[in-house]
Amino acid sequence: MENGYSNRETNRKEDINWSRFGLGSESAQRARANTSGFIDLSNDYGAGGHQASGANELFAEEQGDAPWWKSNFFISQPVLFGTWDGVFTSCLINIFGVIVFLRSGWIVGQAGVCSAITIVLFTVFTALISVLSAVGICERCRIESGGVYFVVAHTMGSRFGGSLGLLYCFGQAVGCALNVLGFGESMAELIGFGDSKWAVRGIAMAAVLLLSVINVAGVKWVIKLQFILLLILLSAGLDFMVGSFVHTDDGNGFDGWVSDNIIKNMWSKYHEGYSWFTVFGVFFPTITGVLSGINMSGDLKAPSTNIPNGTLSALGTGTFLYLVFVIFLGATCQRDALLKDFTIAKDVSVIHVLFLAGLYVSSMSSCLGAMYGTPRVLQSIALENVIPGIGVLGTGRGPNKVPLYSMVVVAVVTFAFIFIGEINTLAPIVTMPFLLTYAAIDYAYFALAQTFDIRHQREQRFHRPRMQHQISSDDSELDRLFPERTRHKVLRGESTSNSASPEENSETIPITPKINIHSKQKNWYSNLCNRWLSLFGAALKILIMMLVNWYYALACITAVFLVWLYIGTANPAVKPGIASEFRFLRWLRILLLRCIGRRVTDYEQIVNTPVHSGLEVTSTQLNEDNLDFPNRRRYHQSATVEGYTVSIDD
Repeated sequence: MENGYSNRETNRKEDINWSRFGLGSESAQRARANTSGFIDLSNDYGAGGHQASGANELFAEEQGDAPWWKSNFFISQPVLFGTWDGVFTSCLINIFGVIVFLRSGWIVGQAGVCSAITIVLFTVFTALISVLSAVGICERCRIESGGVYFVVAHTMGSRFGGSLGLLYCFGQAVGCALNVLGFGESMAELIGFGDSKWAVRGIAMAAVLLLSVINVAGVKWVIKLQFILLLILLSAGLDFMVGSFVHTDDGNGFDGWVSDNIIKNMWSKYHEGYSWFTVFGVFFPTITGVLSGINMSGDLKAPSTNIPNGTLSALGTGTFLYLVFVIFLGATCQRDALLKDFTIAKDVSVIHVLFLAGLYVSSMSSCLGAMYGTPRVLQSIALENVIPGIGVLGTGRGPNKVPLYSMVVVAVVTFAFIFIGEINTLAPIVTMPFLLTYAAIDYAYFALAQTFDIRHQREQRFHRPRMQHQISSDDSELDRLFPERTRHKVLRGESTSNSASPEENSETIPITPKINIHSKQKNWYSNLCNRWLSLFGAALKILIMMLVNWYYALACITAVFLVWLYIGTANPAVKPGIASEFRFLRWLRILLLRCIGRRVTDYEQIVNTPVHSGLEVTSTQLNEDNLDFPNRRRYHQSATVEGYTVSIDD
């Protein structure tokens, strides 16, 4: 009887479709996500929603009975990447883009070698400040999926992050249109339709559709393709460098190193309508993909270390390649050829086909990175319900939550700007959203560092030494009378035992909770992250926006402000940032007053027990009569004391 009963119970359990309740197979468990949009920490992910401990996706075909085509072409397990395969590759193929191949010669022809080098170094310096700011944020607080949006929203608040995140996605989509237009130009010229704008646009749209299919297949195929693209790019760069030494082509304006072109091309010769800042605006979009590694934060093994190492290494390699193209073209080519022939670097190279392959790959790779990271930023904004009405964009497919609807939105915006036209027209439009986003990241790190100091000073004020003689029997009796005291001691790091040694009990005991902003780490790049450099970078980027194109700049700032107002009206309960304690205007006012020699009298309000005889106090009840405290005795008594700083002049 017992065996029959157990068999019936077993059969009954086997008949239950547990997948209806989200408790079925491993794939069903991995599909669960919490309301904040990050992966449920109870499955294969660890703390932060980005750490996988389950089976490796690369060997998925050996771990199940899925068909061969599904296991080889679609993701069946979450995939995580490291510094070189995830961050370095993504950043380098994004910053070594189509503008380097098609506009380096034109930039040298307009600005000259000296000013072109200055433009390159200034562009890299401007981006480097934002990279160091992002690195500082990564090592001082947690990083989860969402990329640039998460960095800004986690620091400055979801309201500010949502408005900047939308602008960043717009800039990425326009940048994608710029890159595929470069691909369309070169391909149309190759097949004999270089004068047809519709041929260029048709090829560009076909490229966007192809890259969208690759993104739908999954991040594994994106990374595998990026390795191949990076190899072709570096080969094309090497082909260009070798070609400048081994041959000449006088008919196309390539005279070689033995000519005096380096002297003739040394100084600027701007055509009407162009200046240093407009040429800078054309070149700047080539560096806009420098934060693409941050957009992969949800697919990295250790974002806090992978992002800094990979991003800084890619930026250094990209800077070297920029300078090679500028100097080599300026020293070997005639100025007229530099201004008129956008593909003159092809004539310099040894193997024209290899260089053209690098040109095509640079266009495709930059677009591939933009189409991978941008939809995931949109997905994070939608999943956190920051902006009402776009919740459907948070829908994802598969274990890595591929954002299909967000990809469609990005593709539509890209198609729209493909019809606008030319690279020189789109480049300034791309520059503005990225400059404003990078300025926000710079300010976010400054505010984060200032908030850490505010919290640290507050913690130090409320520290008190706890000696052995202070731990008395009265303390133990209070613990027994009020058990929650023990829990609060544990949260504060205090010892609940009276057997602690005097050395242990002489330590400083905080009475405020632990903060979620860490001090600077001891990594090789930590000392490069400086809050004052970040503040300078934020102001510098705003100034550059106005100098490059002031009405584009005002349009971007106005758009962000309007979205910020909309979020505050439609969704006022969004999460504040961890750096929200810092108030820039208040800090600036105090700084100005101190600079002119005025004393700043500040006060703070504290809660204290009424144990001081002869001191007039005002009683305050901390716990109110509500449903949260129906059974608690009223043993909390407090008082409010306001203290003022009094200065006595000698």
